[in-house]
Amino acid sequence: MVNETTMTWMLVVAVFSFLVPIVVLIFLKKKYDASLKVFFIGMLTFFLFASVLEGFVHKVVLVDNEVTKELFSNPWLYMVYGGLMAGIFEEIGRYMMFKYTLRGRETWKDGVTFGAGHGGIEMILITGLGSITSYVYATMINNNTFDSLMTTSEMIGPLQTVKQQLLETEWHMSGVAIVERTMALFLQIGLSILVLYAVRSKKFKYVLYAIGVHAIINFPAALYQKGVISNIWMLEGIVTLVGIASIIWIIKSKALFRGENNKISI
Repeated sequence: MVNETTMTWMLVVAVFSFLVPIVVLIFLKKKYDASLKVFFIGMLTFFLFASVLEGFVHKVVLVDNEVTKELFSNPWLYMVYGGLMAGIFEEIGRYMMFKYTLRGRETWKDGVTFGAGHGGIEMILITGLGSITSYVYATMINNNTFDSLMTTSEMIGPLQTVKQQLLETEWHMSGVAIVERTMALFLQIGLSILVLYAVRSKKFKYVLYAIGVHAIINFPAALYQKGVISNIWMLEGIVTLVGIASIIWIIKSKALFRGENNKISI
């Protein structure tokens, strides 16, 4: 049986994940008169470049092609591949949208708003919908109907893994998910500001910096997925530090767009 407290927290995380982007948008609209267009294009960017295009590449490389599938079974190669793919697709996506779809939208608040949309839809798709799916599966496990999903031999292994994970999940891990997604939201805002600065300053090197930062930050998560890092608290500590650094950058970067210090010293 999946613990009822754990199931309740799954719903708490789901509500949190859907509510936070809405609250952030309302805040930005009231405080900065943020553009709804910028926010929703930020959402579209993540969906198109990360969920659709990057997802398609992952399917080809990690599932369909036996050679690359075997190659990236190595955790260190997988780490490099996963980090770079996330960085390239998301940061190039941001750059293209700012440069061609949001031409003229080059203020600090536009970077924040775009990042809030980008990180907001990520929170909804990954954590919100994921928590709802986990709740449904947990309910089926407790009702003894989960095994009915195993209709083919290919599904048995993955679904058994999901079942075991849900049975072993402790309620406090939901709190970990909340912290992780909140920090990721700040990171997405920070990276959006950096890419917007690249467009504003007409210096593509800042996009490359964003790709590098994004990739490196994803490395620990990839190693955790492969079992190289087994301590979840170490991983979450890294995520928290990244979130704090992102907040500092978001605040400090405002001066770049006011013209007080219009150059990054790197």
